[in-house]
Order: sequence, then C-alpha cells, then structure tokens
Amino acid sequence: MINLPMPYPQELIYSTVARYKIRAGLISPKQLLDDVFEDRGVVATVDLPCHLSKIANHYPHNRFNLNYIAYQHTLFPLYAPFIPESRRQECLRWMANHSQGAIHLAIGNNASRLPSVKHIRYCPQCFNEQFKDYGEWYWSRMWQIPGITFCSKHGSLA
Repeated sequence: MINLPMPYPQELIYSTVARYKIRAGLISPKQLLDDVFEDRGVVATVDLPCHLSKIANHYPHNRFNLNYIAYQHTLFPLYAPFIPESRRQECLRWMANHSQGAIHLAIGNNASRLPSVKHIRYCPQCFNEQFKDYGEWYWSRMWQIPGITFCSKHGSLA
C-alpha cells in the first residue's frame, strides 16, 4: 500500500494521483502506474477515470469507496442524473475497473455538442487560495466541466 494523499474537496482523483507522483518524487510515468494501479496499461483520464477500485484500496478500510470517489472526485455526477439506472450502474462498474472508452459512449459524451476540454484548466486566484490553505495546488473538478469557461468565484480560467 502506497501513501496516496487524501483528496481535497472537489479535487479530481486525477489530481490526487498527480500529487502522489510529486510527493513520492517519481519521474517515470511507468513507476506511477506500477505504484498506484499495478498495471502499466492504465490510461490517464481526467473526467471519468477507471480503475477507481485500485485507488480506493490505497486508503484505510471504509474511508473511501467507489461511489464516494466517483461522485466527489470525478465528473460522473454531471452525467448520472441523465442516464438510466442500469446504465449508471454499468458506468460505475467500468469506473471501478476498466472501460476501454465505453463509459464515454454510454453517457453520450462522444455525441455531445459541447466541445471536450482539451487541456486541464485552472483558476490562478483559486490556486493562490489553495496554496495558502493547503500548501500545495490541485485541480478542481469544477474547472473541467465541458462548456464552462470561467471560475464561478473569480472569473476566467487559464
């Protein structure tokens, strides 16, 4: 078991893994995949990541479960209310293990008229507040919502 950092409020789980990489002093992305997922075939996904069961296993028993991580640290809650229950459950199973892109098809993301986010966005003012509060920065999931181009607190995103 590695010492994966606790996610901050609204932090993408992608960001939590990135903070682990920094804290562990890892240079190699392959070493990161070995440490966190024990699988070099994992593809980093910002919005709807898979292999969340591996991440949950790095935390003390009952601290985080799949549903908690999916609903608090990914963009899944944006899509969940708009898909049938059986498909929502299937998406959670894919997020627990792997989907090979099926989750994006199942929620209709690939057919969306909204442009996908091309790079990880951030709010410079929020970054300053994060550093003041936590001593480090992280990526908020709110900044990665397709179609949203501003921080609701400070204005534009970088």
